[in-house]
Amino acid sequence: MNVSNYGKIERGIGNPVLHTLVRISAVLDIDPAQLVAGLTADHLPALLEAFSAADYVAEQRRRAGRQPS
Repeated sequence: MNVSNYGKIERGIGNPVLHTLVRISAVLDIDPAQLVAGLTADHLPALLEAFSAADYVAEQRRRAGRQPS
């Protein structure tokens, strides 16, 4: 794992994927559940904007000058 990513997680500004949490827990010799114990949806970072796959495709077509189907 990149040291800068670990630093972000440590400072609470990173949002690691499950694979990363399992790797960290293995190094610390703890159960991965200990890393997420007590977390709720309120602890999740706010989404700036959420787009669906259809939104993405429509935007790509718009940028390419094509009309959405």
